[in-house]
Amino acid sequence: MSGYVEKPPHVHPTRMRHIPDEDLPPLGRTWRWGEPVPAGMPAAGADDLIGIEVDFLDKGHGRSRLYGFHYLRWMTPLIAAYAETGAQRYADAWERLFRQWYAARDQVKGDWPGLDVVWYSLGVCARGMYVTYALRVFGDALGEACRGEMLKTVIGGARWSAEEHDAFRHGNWQFATVCELLHLARVFADLPESGSWAEVALARIHEHLERDVRDDGGHHERSPGYHLMCLDALKRAAAVEPSLAAHPRYLAMYGWLSALTTSGGWVPHLQDSGVVWPEGVAAGEASVNLEASGYAVMRGSGFHTVVNYGPYVGHELEPHSHHAVLDFVIEGWGVPLAWEGGGPPSYDDPAYYSWYQATGAHNTVVVPGLAYAEEGRAAGCDLFRTNDDLVVFAGHHHAYGRRHDRRIVFVKDPGYWVISDGIAAEAIWTVHGLSPWRPFGDGFITEKGPGLLAVPLEPPEEVLHGSGPARIPDPSTRTAEYGQIHSLGLRRADGRFTVGLFPFRFRDEPPTIPDGWTVHADRR
Repeated sequence: MSGYVEKPPHVHPTRMRHIPDEDLPPLGRTWRWGEPVPAGMPAAGADDLIGIEVDFLDKGHGRSRLYGFHYLRWMTPLIAAYAETGAQRYADAWERLFRQWYAARDQVKGDWPGLDVVWYSLGVCARGMYVTYALRVFGDALGEACRGEMLKTVIGGARWSAEEHDAFRHGNWQFATVCELLHLARVFADLPESGSWAEVALARIHEHLERDVRDDGGHHERSPGYHLMCLDALKRAAAVEPSLAAHPRYLAMYGWLSALTTSGGWVPHLQDSGVVWPEGVAAGEASVNLEASGYAVMRGSGFHTVVNYGPYVGHELEPHSHHAVLDFVIEGWGVPLAWEGGGPPSYDDPAYYSWYQATGAHNTVVVPGLAYAEEGRAAGCDLFRTNDDLVVFAGHHHAYGRRHDRRIVFVKDPGYWVISDGIAAEAIWTVHGLSPWRPFGDGFITEKGPGLLAVPLEPPEEVLHGSGPARIPDPSTRTAEYGQIHSLGLRRADGRFTVGLFPFRFRDEPPTIPDGWTVHADRR
């Protein structure tokens, strides 16, 4: 092992880090390059950046957030505000902040071993997007010295990217970075190196489309958030290289999002992901098994269910997969009914491992006293069948060192689920709702609607309750702020469960339990 997350350092002192003024192309007073694809945040908050004092060396952002801080995305409202108003104060604020960053960048030290804060793929990629667009929008409203430093940042970063990514490796870092490298090669097409940048970028992009995008269109890491990040980067590349938009995997990436999109217009926060609101992607209409990614999707009567049975996927720093399999999420009436912890606010969050990635934050079976080991996680999809009345999924895994079987039957009309589990150990069957659970008849119901009534076929020996944070999507605002989700745990010594989940929309109209629902129980 080299001790480095990416290649060993290869930041050339004059070709990349400190490019001499005489080696820059003429700046002039008129933009003479290709039109960059817009990038950055809306103008809201731009005035708060005027006069702000920033310590670019401050480690108080957190171990991971320090890297994101140096993407400079937080400065981009100034670009949008200037584009809308032409007010010089926004250009002046950008110039002051950018030149402070440029002067301090060589002194920045991070706490991820073997990973430079400034010279690493996602940072170089992000600044390539934002700084290039800022150069175009601000133009000569910025001083020549500032524009020179901005151009040095972009060109030095592109040179670094072309050397860093001369061979394929899996993951969102390289995929996004080489897409931006192609974008820069086409925008700055008159630079002598642009042809070699494009050659490297196109080779890697095509490799990622064939090797990093799965057969069902999902990105390798199985995270909707990172999938969309890569797709957005690919869209930027396709804007300057239209042939990419015709690639079958490019189109399949949209199909993957469509399959996972709910009636509320959002995609669940599966694995390390936020709630995704894909633009221009309509929710699919059919149930589908995304076999390559390991997601089974059930649809009917306005409900949407995703069952996770996919692999645990590594990453440059740490995996974005969670320690759960055969877990599920359910949406109805545009909001979550059965929900999970999802991705954290930051990878510096102290609950990242103990909650967000942990098995207990997911709707699955937890086995106290047995370690959940990824070596046995590989899940099998034993059955996925759909007809006019039912969608049935069955799968198994050995992550607890013994076989766990789960069968989910979704009855389309009127819309309910029968979930059967078996494992040869004392276990806790777990589901999370948006409000606390209380006893109701032979089961347990969430206090608020829309929600669920959970009815166990055999009574549990103990009922457990808990809560934890998760993003909660709100279709009316297209936001997903953090709130609390509430767990219902049913403990049985024999590790055998059959639970019916019956949805309801309004608190004062609890669901009617259909006669004969237990016919769908797996009694093996």
